[in-house]
Amino acid sequence: MIHNLSSIPQPLPTEPPTSLGNADTQTHSLSRSRRNIGEPGKYWPQNSTIKIAMYDYEIEDEYVQAVMRAANQWLPHINLKFEFVTGDEGDVRISQNLRGDTGGSSAIGTDSQNSPWLPSMLLPRNHEDPRFEYVVMHEFGHMLGAHHAHQHPDAHIPWHSENVYTGYRRLANLDRQGVQDEVLPLPRSSTYDFLPYDMNSVMHYHVYESMTHDDFGITESWSISDGDIAWAKKAYPRAPEQP
Repeated sequence: MIHNLSSIPQPLPTEPPTSLGNADTQTHSLSRSRRNIGEPGKYWPQNSTIKIAMYDYEIEDEYVQAVMRAANQWLPHINLKFEFVTGDEGDVRISQNLRGDTGGSSAIGTDSQNSPWLPSMLLPRNHEDPRFEYVVMHEFGHMLGAHHAHQHPDAHIPWHSENVYTGYRRLANLDRQGVQDEVLPLPRSSTYDFLPYDMNSVMHYHVYESMTHDDFGITESWSISDGDIAWAKKAYPRAPEQP
């Protein structure tokens, strides 16, 4: 599954962002005590190195360096390593969202290895955009196996269902099933590891007051939260440091 819309622009754009942006290859699918949602069945092998292909970019390019700076913010909290390489062969394959918006998308965890001839992650084109770092961290959260925090069954966001369907159809060209998959609460299932809900998670969407009852809203967080760190450490525990 590709998870979309990591960084829906604010305010609402006149043109909806897309989750898959390469017209040629991407028309196919590609805290304290508060934490996150993970899917353990799609976690990477413990203590492994994830090879991340950047296609035609050289590792020294400013764009790749910006991606690395943002993605590497997860590394102190997990037992994995990232190896960024040039070319199209990797466990994760990153391309740009060529539609020109600031959105991104990523496969969940090891689903990134599916369809190796296609990108598994899309990131915005402009690495100097203020929200670029946030988008990268969000998408790498998905790549590590995290789901959207706002979809936690205990979030109790008072969604106005019809406004959500209408709003996300205009905002992101999502049909009703897409809204259920990306926005509304996930079903309680043994598939997921539901830790306590974290409204400060980098995996949480901005919640628009126009899509809820009683003008309820939540702004997105542009940094990895304590809850994100707690989830990451649980998913990929590091060995205790030797005295």
